[in-house]
Amino acid sequence: MTGPIFFIAIIVIVAVLPAIIGWKLSQKRDQIVRMASTILAGQFILTPAMALIALSENRVGDENPVQTIVIYAVMALTISIMTFVILEIRKTRHDK
Repeated sequence: MTGPIFFIAIIVIVAVLPAIIGWKLSQKRDQIVRMASTILAGQFILTPAMALIALSENRVGDENPVQTIVIYAVMALTISIMTFVILEIRKTRHDK
């Protein structure tokens, strides 16, 4: 039971930390640039790593590696957008 929870925690960490770094590096720019850099940075590690894993291993005949890559990319995208929203809310409260 702890295996899937640990795996999801690793995915969140691998997507959130680069997203925070991307947001901090573009903090002085417009909001759309901050959002784009947060999303791209969040995808930077997780999506290529999952593509490498999904395409390099021998799969059972019924598994689709492209579907696996898309699922993890959407997970990283969702986590990156949530990170962006949280950081923007904190920034707005701090500016008041």
